[in-house]
Amino acid sequence: MKNGILWILLFTGISSACMEIEEINGPCEINVIMADGSTRFYEITDDIRRNKKTGVFTYRDENGKLWSISKNDEGKWISKSTSSGIIEVLSISCGDKVYFQREQGDSGND
Repeated sequence: MKNGILWILLFTGISSACMEIEEINGPCEINVIMADGSTRFYEITDDIRRNKKTGVFTYRDENGKLWSISKNDEGKWISKSTSSGIIEVLSISCGDKVYFQREQGDSGND
């Protein structure tokens, strides 16, 4: 009986964790500010996921490198990879849905 209850609790926990992840069928457009201050546009299509609870995006670039987009302590959205620098994100949109768009003149701080 205890084994059955344990399995039910385990299954419920795994199911609820999976429901927090949104798999996005791209393409998505990401606008970023580069280190030199210029802006650049990326289109991502591979393995795009978003944690509904935290808002963190993960995706793979054309070389298969894993990237994440999250909010830093200053309230700015940043894109980073384990082997690359941090890039500030201006907007994220997938199809007709805009997940994040910084207002002009907005410093990114809340």
